[in-house]
Amino acid sequence: MPEYYVDLETTGLDAKKDMVVAIAYQRLGMLTGRGEGNLTILKAWETSEKDVLERFLPVFMGGGPFSFVAIGLNIPFIYSFIVERSRIHGLEAPDPLYLMGSKPYLDLKPLLVMMNNGSFKGASLENFTDLSSSSDMVPKAFYENDHKAILDHILEKSSEFLRLYRHLKEVMPELSVKRPAPDQRSVLTI
Repeated sequence: MPEYYVDLETTGLDAKKDMVVAIAYQRLGMLTGRGEGNLTILKAWETSEKDVLERFLPVFMGGGPFSFVAIGLNIPFIYSFIVERSRIHGLEAPDPLYLMGSKPYLDLKPLLVMMNNGSFKGASLENFTDLSSSSDMVPKAFYENDHKAILDHILEKSSEFLRLYRHLKEVMPELSVKRPAPDQRSVLTI
C-alpha cells in the first residue's frame, strides 16, 4: 500500500464556488514516513484548475483502492473538494462513497485534536510545527498573482507535515495497546 502525502490549496472553503489552486503529493516510505522522490505540485496558475484535476485523478484513482493511500490533514475536505470540482468541470468524478468507504486514507486531523486537549480550535499544522504561514494567505496571494508566496507556503507546509508525520511514526508505537493473553481477564492497558 503506497502512502502519499497529499494536500490541496484552494481559494476558499466552498467547493461549489471556490477553486483548486494547487494539489501537492509525494510518495512516502511506509515505515519511515520520509518522502520518496520529489514533491509533485500541480499548479492551476500555470495551466487551469481543470488541467490540474485531469492530471491528478489518474494518479489518485488508477490502480485500485490501495494504489494511492492518502496521508494528510482534513482528507474528507480534500476528497469532497476534488469530487465537486471534478463534477463542475465535467470530469469523471470519484464516487464519494468509494472514497470514504473503500479507499484507505490516514487523516491526522483527529490526532491533532486529541493532542490539542480535544479542541478543534487550534488543532492545526501551524500550532504543532514551525510552519510560518497559514493556508489562509492562499486566496489573497492567488488573486494578486503572488504565486511565489503560494509555492513557498506549499513547500514549507509539506516539509513541516512530513517532519510531524515522521515524528508520530516514531512515538506512536509506544502508545500501542498491549493485549492480555487469552486466558487473562485483565483490562487492556495502554
